[in-house]
Amino acid sequence: MSKRVKEAYRALRRPLEWAAVWLALTVIPPLSLAALLRLSRWVADIAYAFDCQGKAIAHANLRVMFGTRMTPARLRALTRGSYRNMARVLVNVFWLARDTRARMADRVSFDPQVLDTLRRNQPAVTVSAHFGNWEILSQACVANGIPMLSIAKQLGSPEMTDRLSRLRSTIGQQLVPAEGAVRPLLRALKRGTSIGLLIDQHTHIAEGGTWVTLFGLPAGISMSPAALARKCHVPIVFAWSRPLKNGRYRIEAGQVFLPDPHASDAERAQELASAFERVIRRHPSLWCLNYRRWRYIRPGDDPARYPFYARLSKRDVQSAPAS
Repeated sequence: MSKRVKEAYRALRRPLEWAAVWLALTVIPPLSLAALLRLSRWVADIAYAFDCQGKAIAHANLRVMFGTRMTPARLRALTRGSYRNMARVLVNVFWLARDTRARMADRVSFDPQVLDTLRRNQPAVTVSAHFGNWEILSQACVANGIPMLSIAKQLGSPEMTDRLSRLRSTIGQQLVPAEGAVRPLLRALKRGTSIGLLIDQHTHIAEGGTWVTLFGLPAGISMSPAALARKCHVPIVFAWSRPLKNGRYRIEAGQVFLPDPHASDAERAQELASAFERVIRRHPSLWCLNYRRWRYIRPGDDPARYPFYARLSKRDVQSAPAS
């Protein structure tokens, strides 16, 4: 797609984005929790019915993760569950725009071990994946008196990104743009503010990524958490939010990685990927299964090992195989 076509597409899309956000902010915040769950299921089931490409990606990912153990019925059930989890995350973003602190206190609880760990290890590099409700984790920390700085990636137009960022920061969560985020993240850690990072998306080697093994297949992942923790001599805390059937969430423990001068950034990245994998294996439908997690083939690897959507990446030619 040419630059001119992309600009025209964005211009056409912008009013639709604003109309959708206005409608969501009008309709969703007044809903009861039961109505919110019904709405999220309705949105998810419509998306599941029409998103043929997304379902194909999810099925391919599940086959990477579980191989021949995935029956067609199980593939469909887990994929539908993933769509429902993602829709629930989306509607909660807008629902929490009203009475944010009160709703967070009422709807989100912590495993006592996690809250104690976060309070004892301030500041820390907290990490998670697009798993459970990834949007609620940093806000829950702020609501419990733990200052937190997170990265806001661009979603749609810059104006739309700013609008959604304001929604996410209503109770004091600090946000910085993804572009040029390293310095603000370092400053936050040095002044005692924890940072929250989502690191399960592909990161090219030239952008600070490394190859790790995830479900037996190479995947690119960011080394930023390891590098930041090493430079500031702080721990890395992995936690995640489990959705409960009654519409509430519970923040649960993943793993704590204390500063270790003998662990390289690449080794620490592999440890984080392995920690993610252990949780995802137990709850696969809570992960964003329709994301192209293995979209790039590690140079020198057999393309037949990868899902149908994977392709060679010239940007990662200089990468080395994970140990």
